[in-house]
Amino acid sequence: MPQEPSRSPEPRLAAAPAGPGRPAGYRVRSAPYALVRTTVLTHPPQGPEAERFRALLARLHRTETRLLRTTAPLCDDLYASRDGHPADFHRDVVLPLRRALHNGREPRPALLARLGDLPERVPRLADWTALRARRRTLLAELGATAGPALAAEREALAALCREPALAKAVALTSADLLRAVRRAAGGADDRKTRKEEATVLRHALRACTKTSPLSWFTAVGWGALPSVRTGTRLSWGEPGLLDGPLHAVVKPNRTLTTALTLALLDAPHRRAGLPHRITSSARTTDGRAAYSRDRTAFAGGRYLVAREDEAELPAGGPLGLVTEHAADPVPLGELAERLTAALRETGAAAGPAAETFLARLTEAGLLVPADPVPPQSADPLHDIETWLRPAGPARHAGDTERAAGDTERAGDAERAGRVAGIGRLTEAFGAAAAEERPALLAGLADRWAAELAEAGRPVPAGSAPLTVLSEDVVAPLPLPLDGFLDTADHTALAEVTALAELFDLGHLLRRVVRDRFVARYGPGGTCRHPWEFGAEVTEAWETAGRLADLDPADRAALPTGTEELAALRDGFTAAVRDARAQDPADAAEVVLPPGPVRALGGHLPGWALERPLSYAYFLQRDPDRGLLAVNHVYGGWGRFSSRFLDALDPRATAETARQIRRGLAPGARAAQIRPVGGFNANLHPLLVPDEIGPDHRRASIAEGDLELVHDEPTDQVRLRLRSTGEHLDVLYPGFLAPVLLPRRIAAHLCDHPHGVVDFRSLVPRRVLTAPGGRVVHSPRLLHRHVVLRRRRWQLTPGVVRELRAELAAAPAPAEAAARWRALLDLPEQLFLHPAATAPTGRPAEDFLSRLSRPKPHFVDLGSALHLRCLPKWLSRHGDGAVLEEALPAPGGPAAPARAVELVLEVYRSGRPR
Repeated sequence: MPQEPSRSPEPRLAAAPAGPGRPAGYRVRSAPYALVRTTVLTHPPQGPEAERFRALLARLHRTETRLLRTTAPLCDDLYASRDGHPADFHRDVVLPLRRALHNGREPRPALLARLGDLPERVPRLADWTALRARRRTLLAELGATAGPALAAEREALAALCREPALAKAVALTSADLLRAVRRAAGGADDRKTRKEEATVLRHALRACTKTSPLSWFTAVGWGALPSVRTGTRLSWGEPGLLDGPLHAVVKPNRTLTTALTLALLDAPHRRAGLPHRITSSARTTDGRAAYSRDRTAFAGGRYLVAREDEAELPAGGPLGLVTEHAADPVPLGELAERLTAALRETGAAAGPAAETFLARLTEAGLLVPADPVPPQSADPLHDIETWLRPAGPARHAGDTERAAGDTERAGDAERAGRVAGIGRLTEAFGAAAAEERPALLAGLADRWAAELAEAGRPVPAGSAPLTVLSEDVVAPLPLPLDGFLDTADHTALAEVTALAELFDLGHLLRRVVRDRFVARYGPGGTCRHPWEFGAEVTEAWETAGRLADLDPADRAALPTGTEELAALRDGFTAAVRDARAQDPADAAEVVLPPGPVRALGGHLPGWALERPLSYAYFLQRDPDRGLLAVNHVYGGWGRFSSRFLDALDPRATAETARQIRRGLAPGARAAQIRPVGGFNANLHPLLVPDEIGPDHRRASIAEGDLELVHDEPTDQVRLRLRSTGEHLDVLYPGFLAPVLLPRRIAAHLCDHPHGVVDFRSLVPRRVLTAPGGRVVHSPRLLHRHVVLRRRRWQLTPGVVRELRAELAAAPAPAEAAARWRALLDLPEQLFLHPAATAPTGRPAEDFLSRLSRPKPHFVDLGSALHLRCLPKWLSRHGDGAVLEEALPAPGGPAAPARAVELVLEVYRSGRPR
């Protein structure tokens, strides 16, 4: 049954002691609800054949590990044995054996046949010989078991491929992939099926082990967390979690609707019917007026590109009048009449001159038409169709002009009909069966390409295939989440919040912005045109990224006030090292000292605590180990639930808005900014009373109503409403990275910049020698029972090549897998990630580069089918790879289980001075 969200006051979950001269208390509260991301399909249970193979492989791994750990001391024993046998025996038998062991080579059988009584005199050699015999036995058993296990796992894969949800999801990805899934579903055993097997399995694993939303791979829901209590935690992955209905939400791609709208606005007769506004406020200096100007371009594929510059003209006269009267959109005819009247009053020539001047401003991109489609429109294709429909004959036109206008309107009417057809096809996609989807997508792509070409903006040659729509699957009714989190979970996450702040790039960014602002405008200074500071904010991201480690070598370059933050990081990191030094034996985990973590909140710098903060914790439960794993720490304020709120129960939107109001300081005035940027995930409802936008008709606060100021009492750069002097809390709960949106609104997008959190500096790095190069290992990072960072192994390209070659060449991949697991101390179940690339220092390029790399996926080293596919998977990672332990580990379940991720927001109160 749907649950009512709890209205009871949320408990105070953590309070850190105050430091000298610092605000008292550090209060963090969890939101009384959570977003849920869960796989639609369950991971299939393990059959007896696969279970036997896994058990034998686990025994082989333990044997390989013992052999590996025996090698070094055995080499020492062999060296020490030289006095117990003749010199020639030592030279001809013992030394070659020792060299082979030392170099990791397999000793020659003839050499082993000559050992004589050496194993009796060197007990460790007898153990080594016994272990080798056990390994031979296990390999023989594995050889007999591998075939049935592989057949059983292929049957399980075929069953997954027969699931309608998987077929519908992969149909959105590729028609070829759908055909491969259908062949696997039918149990085909030909060469083509085997060639496609690795790709099919990777997507099937995507459907039952990963929770990032995309089509029918993952469903998104919402539910109340009505109680905080101790006791038995519920299993997150039980199949009954999704007993309610699921609903597909299909939307046309805003990249295409925006590109088409911009293309259609090239026609003068369409622009003339729209009100126009000045592109920005005017910065006037020495008789020159400067404006921010941007032109959005469609480069093909999935993204729009905003090209921005500044235009400078002589100030005053007609330009000043236009700037004043067109701050809000106004019809061109009315604007021409106002300009004509004003010019007549000054005795200047008017009439046609006013229209000519406005035409020149329009051509220069300084006078821009209002968007005929509201940016957050629920149905942009319908809005385009309505805009194009003829509204009757042109008024006050001669016969020739009327005839031309009738032709243009007839052409627009035809275009409107075609756009309506695109809308009907898009709307039909959600209910379409998997087999129908490729044709629908291909037809939509053809129609979009034809429409853009007809409008004069053809898709660039060689661009990525068009993404014509997005599909999200939601559980519209509230999900039952009672018992998912208990008091210990909330308390630990509240304590982690101060730690996240300590390692959050957002605090550093704010101080870089502060220093740049004061250097440009002076202490207490004002920037009356926030757009002119946008480039500085973009550069501040780059500077903050370079200084993120707060390296002592960079201390001279640190922004004002961050010396205290750097000292706190140094002190905390030293406390972690000291705690680890007391228990150096465990190389697999770093457990943070609880006392220093609890105290952090009271020692953060006062400037960091001035304003409220919100984080979104992406959580998974590992029931086998009793751990709560943090997958990500991102910014909160409703950001990661916003995209789904319109499709969820209305209580989700109401509760999110209520929580945001509670999270802000009493009396604070919040405003939301909602740029779309052609990105469907940026569509979300208004969660606070005010919205900032370029058009007063659609937003209560226009960009020109704001100024950027240095507030000296708090030493913060703030956005301020000119009319009242109020400081605003500007929230951007969109998914698209701010560095990919126009620079003119950079200050608005980064008013709450937190959520770039990196705990890497808290874990030591250990270099391991491996075939082909080196491997860098970092241990698990824990606070109490909360995993902040999983164990990781970074493999250089040479190591990836060696691992791939050994797996592909071995008669039994299990032997190679067991050896590499022992060599690197790998767990059985992992996620395979691409290696990180070196940052360029340009955040937008780095962000797009990350999106183009292979997506992480699950690898089970205890599965016969996974081991067969692993060489092909590794071939996608020629630049190196990262192996990360799977917590929770989805492989080999006794019963079907879903992968479930909870997105919990926490709110830390601000502490004004």
